[in-house]
Amino acid sequence: MALNHRQPVVAVFGSSTLRDDEPAYGEVMSLGGELAKAGLAVMTGGYGGAMAAASRGAHEAGGHVSGVTVDLFEQRGPVNPWVRERVHTPDIYARLRHLVHEADAFVAVHGSIGTLSEVFLSWTMLSVSARPQAPLVLMGAHWREWLEAHRSPELVPGHLFGFVEVADTPQATAR
Repeated sequence: MALNHRQPVVAVFGSSTLRDDEPAYGEVMSLGGELAKAGLAVMTGGYGGAMAAASRGAHEAGGHVSGVTVDLFEQRGPVNPWVRERVHTPDIYARLRHLVHEADAFVAVHGSIGTLSEVFLSWTMLSVSARPQAPLVLMGAHWREWLEAHRSPELVPGHLFGFVEVADTPQATAR
């Protein structure tokens, strides 16, 4: 009897407002491609911006792309054209739950408060063992300063930084 093996999934969190003419869009697209080349499926929120960039990069590299959508954001426009599997959720809590519980790893790129909520929820769930351990990678040097701002004055206990890492490039992130 054959075992049913699931391809490892990386949830990519990032801004819906990132435009395709911005340098960061190309970096996130490259990330999607690197993840797909490493044999990983890419899961995003399914809409535009960084989600579209990661989806496009993964799709163009032959990878599987899933998008986790939500009723609340349907007015923002259609699912990006690179999504091959859509998981539609009724509310933001179900969307976050799916992203955090179904991923085997997490990558955050340029983003705003939605991205930060995904990072903090993933980080919290990892730190309290509410889900299996998984890599949480923040892509881009800008995250180092952000993490340092939370170290002092000891806002986040030092041991919790062991659950998150920073990678500067798409290639380093996909390793």
